[in-house]
Amino acid sequence: FVKGAPDAVFARCRTVPDDAHRALDRATAAGLRVLAVATRTISGTPPSDASAAECDLELVGLIGLEDPPRPSAAEALRAARAAGVAVVMLTGDHPATALAIAREVGLVGADDPIVLTGVDLPVDDAILGALIDRDGVVIARVDPATKLRIAHVLQARGHVVAMTGDGVNDGPALRAADVGIAMGRSGTDVAREAADLVLLDDEFGTIVAAIEEGRSAYAGVRRFLTYHLSANIAELVPFLVWALSGGRIPLALTVLQIISIDLIADALPALALGSERAGPGTLARPVDRRHLLDGALMRRAFLVLGPTEAVVEMAAFLITFAPAGWRVGSPVSTDHHLTAASGAAFAAVVIGQAGNAFACRSTSRPAWHMERPRNRALVGAVAASLAILVTLLVVPPLARVLHQAVPTPIGASIAATAGALVIAVDGLTKWVGRRGRRRR
Repeated sequence: FVKGAPDAVFARCRTVPDDAHRALDRATAAGLRVLAVATRTISGTPPSDASAAECDLELVGLIGLEDPPRPSAAEALRAARAAGVAVVMLTGDHPATALAIAREVGLVGADDPIVLTGVDLPVDDAILGALIDRDGVVIARVDPATKLRIAHVLQARGHVVAMTGDGVNDGPALRAADVGIAMGRSGTDVAREAADLVLLDDEFGTIVAAIEEGRSAYAGVRRFLTYHLSANIAELVPFLVWALSGGRIPLALTVLQIISIDLIADALPALALGSERAGPGTLARPVDRRHLLDGALMRRAFLVLGPTEAVVEMAAFLITFAPAGWRVGSPVSTDHHLTAASGAAFAAVVIGQAGNAFACRSTSRPAWHMERPRNRALVGAVAASLAILVTLLVVPPLARVLHQAVPTPIGASIAATAGALVIAVDGLTKWVGRRGRRRR
């Protein structure tokens, strides 16, 4: 008894009736996986090998197996395309079966689908790459060697290749792909060992969810960098002003104050930003895997958020001296004036960073358009950083170590505006950016 792919079994049969071909066409067009069954009666000495036995067969019939796509496959495929992921179907099934399933899930349209078979693929890798380097290609009757070759060809064209598989023969392709994905339920141990990821539910939608989580993590790293780089500008400006003025303008922040900002006041909001969940449009935002620090991030941190904090910081510092009659280059009348002014600058940076934390939640939407209860950890972290600020200002031993004091009313008033001003300037730049993109 012999069973196998119809095209392989038919070639070994004595005769194949036309009804069998028509039945095969009907079954594959309906998306069924079809097995042909044949038999041969052998008398006398058994054949010496399989090829000698599997010939001169008599066709018994066809078996159609229904293996429908999961209900979530179509929606997951649309989400993958929205994420910029090109999907290619590689299958060992009959081309008509593959096409029917591809149409059912929306991988191909009704007009001119690209359906290829493994044996008909071009021998030249450059031609093959140009042929399959697109979304919605269906390649049927693929053997393990062809699957491995396709992975290498797409990688040579600069793509990050994620390959799925469940069988023993899929191991080489899963190992060669940038991301090998094995099925956890239906997959073999070999496939799971060769893969980078194992899907516990065997759902294509889980792959798309993983892509969204990855992009959310990438965005989280960028939020973290933007937040800290902005603070670095505010911390650097007092030293630049002091150095460029030749010491005529006192130093607004001491080294210990800067360390306190980085290690105490900024740490909790920065960690909370990392817990920001994926928001609308996360999948649609492409990831530039070449650069984490790109021009957009540095412009936002170094030209918008950081300078805004620095302006409020220096304003709070310098205006605190005004009631004492201080002018640029004149000595500070008392040490108390300097510590109070330094406390105002310190408060401006911490409060500005509190506003910066909310501004950094999104690169496109202003803070007041974000879902307010979505990141409760950030609210708690900002509240904690403000409590730390008050503690470091009003507890005398701590204030003396940092060489600061409670700001004067005017200095405190200016410092208190830092958070709102950072959010407002950030929102304005986002609005201008959206208008510019619409015009283009």
